[in-house]
Amino acid sequence: MNIRKMLTMYSSKEEHDPKKLAQEKVLRADRKALRKNWNVNSLSANSKARVNRAIQGIVRKKNKLKIYKKRLDIEEQILILRDMRPSVLMDRLYPERTKKNGWKRLLDRDLEDKDQEINLENFSFLADPQETITNLRKIARAEALAPGTKLNFMDSYCLDVCPFMLLVECWDEILPIFEGGRMDFPMQKVLASVGIHEAMGIGLNGVNNFNDVWSFPLTRRREEGSTKSKQPYLDAQTREIATDRFCSALDAWLSRPEIGLELNRVGNGWVKGLLGEVLENAERHSDGNREDGSWSVSGFMARRKRRNTNEWDYHAHIGIVSIGDTFSESLERASTSQKEKINNYVSEMKKKKAPQSDETLRTLAALQDGVTCYASADEDGRGGYGLMEMLDMVCILGGTESANLRPKVTIISGGSCIKLSYPYIRGMRTEGTKDPREQWFNKANTAAEPPDEQFVFDVDPGLPGTIISIGFVLDPAYFNRVVFAGA
Repeated sequence: MNIRKMLTMYSSKEEHDPKKLAQEKVLRADRKALRKNWNVNSLSANSKARVNRAIQGIVRKKNKLKIYKKRLDIEEQILILRDMRPSVLMDRLYPERTKKNGWKRLLDRDLEDKDQEINLENFSFLADPQETITNLRKIARAEALAPGTKLNFMDSYCLDVCPFMLLVECWDEILPIFEGGRMDFPMQKVLASVGIHEAMGIGLNGVNNFNDVWSFPLTRRREEGSTKSKQPYLDAQTREIATDRFCSALDAWLSRPEIGLELNRVGNGWVKGLLGEVLENAERHSDGNREDGSWSVSGFMARRKRRNTNEWDYHAHIGIVSIGDTFSESLERASTSQKEKINNYVSEMKKKKAPQSDETLRTLAALQDGVTCYASADEDGRGGYGLMEMLDMVCILGGTESANLRPKVTIISGGSCIKLSYPYIRGMRTEGTKDPREQWFNKANTAAEPPDEQFVFDVDPGLPGTIISIGFVLDPAYFNRVVFAGA
């Protein structure tokens, strides 16, 4: 049922109910007395309207209407009386939610706000990380206080799957006050193809043509510590399912007639191995106590016509979401030597007036080859190579000679944002060596100089965990030249 209609039904007066009529008489008397005491008639039109709204709020709070259960079914009564459910994501985005009167029952929300709308534009961590977090904060605030809100997705195309994956993570915990709103058909096709519409309960039954969208379906690992298996390490691991799905999706993307490629045995093993390591790290690092954290992964490729031409581009997007410990927090469990090295880097950057927070500088350090929060792995010289390997994969798949089609990756961990894009898109080694790959986001690629604040910066309020958003274009012209021509 429409929530606003339900609340209106709930709060509307019963003309033939003597108790209700008597109550309404008391309300009118209270309003009249307050208007007289506050000398409302002498105020300007704008002031009068404000004062009248304040009076209405005081009177309504003083004389709450009784629930007429006969007019609402059990589910509607439960929804109206439901208390706040803790949500790690919503609580971080809108900290006021957990404070007194920061979250209200549906009964106590102001019906004058019933027509609230949130317009989500550039809803993408690749396009605008801070604005996307700000928009997520608006959603969190509406969930806490609004009686009903429309979400208007203003982008014609889905520019990033990660923001939707974050909403999926908390959708069962939040009050369902979101209804209706705008969403263009290309966006609907993407959400329907990857399964996000089902996870969020969005009705997209009319979408049945997916001839220009190829999905990597949403795959989620169960919540941390919730496995019920008596032999969890012998069961098929969800990350193995996820890596199989991704390789199948990637083969489907590469096999478009314009590209005509597929992963060979070595490529398949490499891709599965690097994604598996990233997801395994998410399990272990996001829940440092049990090493049994959660993650979700999804993606899609969509064919879109290049502007002012008859050529097609194949836009691929991959999202990885892990709620729990951030990169910076997980490094608290690193070896003593590792922590000392990172702390020295942070101290040097502060001496050189780097504008980034300590957390963001630690997050940047965590990206480098060989940095791991596991002391045993550090001592053995293994671990901490997954992120740089993933960036290599993105650069290989997203190779292009078109400047506006270059690959992009955004990593947000806690209040830190790292935007990997040209000219800082992957880790670099000293030429001719097998040294660890490094990317310090300055021209000399050195840890002795501060990172470029256009690429490494703080975001507010940040996220309770880590997201990795990946975007690249499969460029048929590039593959034809490099692969088939042997250039």
